[in-house]
Amino acid sequence: MASPELADDVRRALADLRRIRLAATAWPAVAGDLARLAAAIDHRDEAAMRAALLPLSQAAFEGKVRGRLAGSDRRAALVTATKPTSSLPAVGAICGGILLALGYLLGGWLVFAGTAVFSLFIFGIAMAGTRTNLDRTEERRARGQAPTREATERAPSVVVEAIRGIERML
Repeated sequence: MASPELADDVRRALADLRRIRLAATAWPAVAGDLARLAAAIDHRDEAAMRAALLPLSQAAFEGKVRGRLAGSDRRAALVTATKPTSSLPAVGAICGGILLALGYLLGGWLVFAGTAVFSLFIFGIAMAGTRTNLDRTEERRARGQAPTREATERAPSVVVEAIRGIERML
């Protein structure tokens, strides 16, 4: 039997592999690595188990990172979603107009030009506020893609069965 620490590492990697989403092209390599791990466990070869566990852990880490970057089925933890409203651009345009008028009244055309740039900036922020983080997350989820535009998917049934088999062997 493998050492308790190694068995815990294997269980943790297998649990991660169940939850993550990887590119469709990555799952066959994971299945091959799972077969190597199963053979190493069957032969009780700890060195081979460690060697087979490394690419599985790397794949699990990659899947976790991709999931976090892709907004994997949840909103970002530290970003507060804004309330979507179509009035933000109108409010931004009104504020920009007020700034332009004040700039012209206070300093003529030179200050007017400076406040025009600043007003465009405010209008841009108002336009960006009409699309919330939740909208962006739902759009990524609808595409089913990671930020690299590569389609991701959950573990296929072959991989899930291999994971169950290894868990029974432990």
